[in-house]
Amino acid sequence: MDESFYDFQIGHNTRTYSFVSVGPHPVEKRVIYAETSLSGFFNLALADVEEDGSLNFYSVSNNGDLKQIMATVAQTMLVFLQHYPGARVAFSGSTPARTRLYQIILAREQQAVAASLVISGVRDNGLELFRPNRDYDGFVVALKPPAIIP
Repeated sequence: MDESFYDFQIGHNTRTYSFVSVGPHPVEKRVIYAETSLSGFFNLALADVEEDGSLNFYSVSNNGDLKQIMATVAQTMLVFLQHYPGARVAFSGSTPARTRLYQIILAREQQAVAASLVISGVRDNGLELFRPNRDYDGFVVALKPPAIIP
């Protein structure tokens, strides 16, 4: 993504990332990469950090900085994949509208990241290479394996 992104702090073990959405009301955000029961798969979650420290995965902050937030999440994913190069990052929206938003962003960025990332879509409990005009239940992103030169 060529969008500007927020500076973020990397938590211990490089699985949590924190940043502040700046707008009419600053909102602390947290990106979490949680290991799943499937070997090598990590779930990506984005949440607002509430005043009591709890995480809200459904809030809408309406700070007018959606592109910058999404660019920040993308940057955390790149850092995460540098630390865990064999990992596959799975995610979907907390609502169908958010899943659709992620699909639109992935379709727009697919060509720009094709040299370094593999994007898959989740459909009917299976994975397929991402195609922009298909509906998906979720997404999986991984580093593209290095080319083998004979």
